[in-house]
Amino acid sequence: MQRRVQPTSEAIRAGNRARVVDILRRSGSATRAELINGTGLSRATVSSLIGELADRGLVSEYQQPAADSPGRPPTRLALNRAAGLAIAVDVGVRHVAVAVGDLSRSVLAERWVSLPQGHSAQRGTHIVMRSIETTLAEAEADRDQVVGAAISIAAPIAPDSGRFLVPGVLPGWNGPELAEQISRTWDIPAAVENDANLGALGESAAAGPHGQDLLYVKLASRVGLGIAFGSAIYRGRDGYAGELGHVTADPDGPTCWCGRRGCLELYAGAEGMLARLAGRGIHLGDVSELIQRAQAGDAAVLAVIEDGTRRLARALGTLALVLNPSVIALGGELTALGALLLDPVHAELAAVPFGSPVAVRTSALGPRASLMGALALVLSESSRFTDQSSAPATPDSGRAAASSAVPSRSHHHRSTVS
Repeated sequence: MQRRVQPTSEAIRAGNRARVVDILRRSGSATRAELINGTGLSRATVSSLIGELADRGLVSEYQQPAADSPGRPPTRLALNRAAGLAIAVDVGVRHVAVAVGDLSRSVLAERWVSLPQGHSAQRGTHIVMRSIETTLAEAEADRDQVVGAAISIAAPIAPDSGRFLVPGVLPGWNGPELAEQISRTWDIPAAVENDANLGALGESAAAGPHGQDLLYVKLASRVGLGIAFGSAIYRGRDGYAGELGHVTADPDGPTCWCGRRGCLELYAGAEGMLARLAGRGIHLGDVSELIQRAQAGDAAVLAVIEDGTRRLARALGTLALVLNPSVIALGGELTALGALLLDPVHAELAAVPFGSPVAVRTSALGPRASLMGALALVLSESSRFTDQSSAPATPDSGRAAASSAVPSRSHHHRSTVS
């Protein structure tokens, strides 16, 4: 008969400490009362664990702004940079962006590099690696503080391997190879994730400590959808959840690159709109020209856009019935269409017959949504990206951590590469 091994008091304490830290990572900050409610631990246990983390220089306290209600507002607790830093990378069609943040969700440094559409993967990868080095230096980060990296890229991603499930909009890019290069260079775990998924996570995290049930619709060259339930991405069994661009908008429509007919992105994505206009003899250079012509009142351009947004609105109405989200956030370049995009979506969702109206808005984070989502992925998934709180305490750990806890600063750099 096998003897059952009982956990030691230190193992129990380590497990309790991990529960406290996990809440701080996922929410960014919490009061003592929130930690007690979230963990189910006693007030004395939570206070003891917070004291231990503070002694090691891993947690900071601050007073939140006074509310309208009488009384002193409760003190909030947050993990500081000594507990760990995260690297976020966003590889876009015309840019590469990198950010470094701490576990309290403070962005310490951020860098954007503009690139021409169709930029090579080799050149882009070089820029990513150089940008990480520069951003870590600007954040005054020590290598041993960095707990992980997440990479946003425009393609469905296999959850187990990070490989592309279908071709992305960035020919030549290989997410796993970039992740391996980052992992090898900085000796950290690195994950690859779909840009719309990370946009949803970024928008949800920005909504508050516990996130929201939120759909993020990215309207750019193609149409993407990210689904966030609180602070977690919903990927589906094989990683294909969110392929909104390939629901059928017209069963008798043209054949999509995926093999189906009449996919939504052929009507509501910028590439599809430009192709439809070209079929009518109107050749536009890119999405910015499409938007300019629409804003100038070009009747042919408006007809194509109105048809696409009407089909998109109908698809979002169906999604609202199936998933009942709190918020639908619209991101991507086509949000510059303003009322031409929002009005039909608002009208369709107002007609949904069940429940309270779904809030529809443009992205609160704008072009930074996927980058901030990449940062949130490292911060919220503590099982994949282990922070410094799991390391055993040493007599000098408090002094060492405190000496590295430089106050958070935010650097934003945007540069152009020709």
